[in-house]
Amino acid sequence: MLSPTLAAVLRVGRTRGEATSHGCFTSWAQLCEQLRAAFLPANYEYRQRSRFLSCKQGKRELHEYIQQMRELTASLLGNPLNEHIKVTVFMDGRRVGPARTQLFRVQSSTLEEAIQVALQEEYSHRQARTPASAWPGRSSQNPNPASPSTPVPMELGATELHDIRCFGCGRLGHFKRDCPAERHRKRAYPKPVLKGRWQKPRPRGQGNAGDQ
Repeated sequence: MLSPTLAAVLRVGRTRGEATSHGCFTSWAQLCEQLRAAFLPANYEYRQRSRFLSCKQGKRELHEYIQQMRELTASLLGNPLNEHIKVTVFMDGRRVGPARTQLFRVQSSTLEEAIQVALQEEYSHRQARTPASAWPGRSSQNPNPASPSTPVPMELGATELHDIRCFGCGRLGHFKRDCPAERHRKRAYPKPVLKGRWQKPRPRGQGNAGDQ
């Protein structure tokens, strides 16, 4: 009967022999290459590369476009593209808008960096279009009667709103048009109606009925 030490040595030797026999995979890269050759269709990488280079956002949302770009990039691991090429394709495929303009202004060096810039700009643009009634801290049950009915060019977020100083009362957190003190003053002291000698003079040639 073999001793435990000798049995362990024989097992190690048999394992090493199987690992170096004909048909084994000597590296992870070789295994991946053999798997791609066995299960992927012919010219798979060429077709995926062609799809990546012609990828456009179109009418899709930004997150859908980013998801497809990442999937196509992951399918090209066998022969990956240069990061500058990926960034260029991503920028050219974006729909015309503020996010695309910001991408050309920043000039990202990697695809993931360009994706983060696009997501941040898209978020900022949506925040700017959010109506004032949807701001945090603003109650929808008590709408401000002094708010203008026409849309303003740009809305500020709740964080920036705290830094706004009212020109009327001097306090922070609101504009003068939304100032509670201003509305109270208008109700307490209405605009006087001019009478008597302060009436608007009549045009010449028109006297009172009793003078004619």
